Order: sequence, then C-alpha cells, then structure tokens
Amino acid sequence: MDAFVVRTKRPAERSPTKVKSQNHTQSTQSESKSARSDRPTWKTVDASLLVHDDSRCAPSTKIAAFDLDETLERTKSGRKAYAATADDFKPLNEHVGRVLRALHESGYKICIFSNQGAVKSALEGSRATTVRIRLERLTETLDVPFQAFCATQINKEGKVNDPHNYRKGGDGMWRRMVRLHNGGVEPDLAECFYVGDAAGRAGDHSDVDSVFAKTVGIKFYTPEDIFVEGEAWKTS
Repeated sequence: MDAFVVRTKRPAERSPTKVKSQNHTQSTQSESKSARSDRPTWKTVDASLLVHDDSRCAPSTKIAAFDLDETLERTKSGRKAYAATADDFKPLNEHVGRVLRALHESGYKICIFSNQGAVKSALEGSRATTVRIRLERLTETLDVPFQAFCATQINKEGKVNDPHNYRKGGDGMWRRMVRLHNGGVEPDLAECFYVGDAAGRAGDHSDVDSVFAKTVGIKFYTPEDIFVEGEAWKTS
C-alpha cells in the first residue's frame, strides 16, 4: 500500500505590521485621551460669568492675578478690545510670557479677572466666542497654565444683572475662585497681588482694577510695575 502523508494546515501567522498598527492606534488613543484631559475647560455661571479652568493649575496660597485687556494683551490694530477680532491681539510686551512663567515656577497660581461687558448675557454668542478663543490662544502663546474669570454683566438702575458682584470692583470673581477653584486652599492675602491698567491715573478709563485689589485686600500693581526686566514682583 502506498504511503500517504497527511498535510496539516499551519496556523496563520499574525502580521507584525498589523500588530504594530494596533499597538500604535491604542497608544495614539491613550495619548489623545491624556491630551484632552489636560485641555482647559469652560463653564458658564449664573448667566453672567465665563470661567476658564486648567487642570495644570495647582491650588496655592499665592495668587498672581491679572486683568486681561491692556495688561496681558493689547490689540495690534489699536482698536478697543471689545471691538476687536480674536486675531487682533498680542502680548502687551516682550516680558509678559517670561514673568508669568517665572511666577508659575515660583509656586504662584496665575489667575485672570476681567470685565467683559460686551458679552452681556450672550454667553454662547460671538463676543463670548472671541473671549474664549483669545484665552485659549494666550495659554499657548505664553506657555503657562492659568484660570480666567470673565464678568459679562453690569448692574443697571432698577435692574440687577450681576447679583453676585462678579464685575470688578466687586470681589465676586475672587470669592468664587477661592470657594470653588482653589482645591479648598485659602490664599494668603499677603502673598497675593493683582495687576491692572485701570488705576485711576490721568488718562486711565477708570480705577476699577485698583478698587478690585483694595476690595479683595491684596497688593496692586500696574503693568508698568511688573512687566519689566528682572523680577519686579519680588521687590515691589
């Protein structure tokens, strides 16, 4: 009888390329998920406040707080901030990024407290969108994490649009930051300061920034005091 051979079918080998592709996809998905979790988030509060939060902002007893318009940023065109597009902004000067990064590395949490009255109650409208885009771009430009609180409503005679006094010189934005956005850590007011251009000087549009700092009970500086060579916040 003739011998015969039974040929068994060998299991198909996995394609190294395919496995690599799967691993790469899983790695990419994991990295994307991580990147998304690190991205700043937005909240709208009480129909009168925009809140920009960043998970990289650690709670701190030391708060370095800033106004936005004509303090951290100015327009390229010279237009007023409320009338400008999101593409029309740049840092106030060449020292802004360096100073904020140095403060962050020294243990300060960076916060922005800004009146953005042009938004009004339209917290999903075009003006609000411009504010969001500006702050997201500012995070990338300055390469430093920060929280931002933007008051959008103004109390008028006979109509209370801002019952929580978020608008400066009320201290509602500061109180909300302490209560809900600082991990339960109470700021040491002696170690905190606020920087703004509205100081009540000749030519200033108001004194609302200096009033805000006084109401909160922290030191006040103008941009010209802080955004200079060296580390002025340590000696001022």
